[in-house]
Amino acid sequence: MIQQNIIASTSQPIEIHKARIRSHNTILSIIVILGITLILSLYVYQASALYMTRLAIHSSEQDYARQQRLNAESLILLARTQSMETMIHRAQSSGYGPPKADQIKYVNIDNGQPSFVRIHEVAARE
Repeated sequence: MIQQNIIASTSQPIEIHKARIRSHNTILSIIVILGITLILSLYVYQASALYMTRLAIHSSEQDYARQQRLNAESLILLARTQSMETMIHRAQSSGYGPPKADQIKYVNIDNGQPSFVRIHEVAARE
């Protein structure tokens, strides 16, 4: 169609048609450049979003590992404070211990009537 116009119209100089072709080529080049720019922009956006997601996952993994270390340290501390040797030592330092012979009282229930019996009375009965 353009070639028919160029051949058919002798009144218009060829320079105008060349200028029109150049302007079409320029517009086409700009559209191609804009398309490539848009595609590259989308690629950069997707790559940066992927990088940020990986960074967040890595940060979460580090937090999880830190929490595991803190939990392990807490369990070690709990095991140390709740061991039998430590509890016996703390109880003895607080004044707890096995009762003395004069501190022990037994309750004897005969016919529904409770009566307290001292340790030396139990030994005498046996």
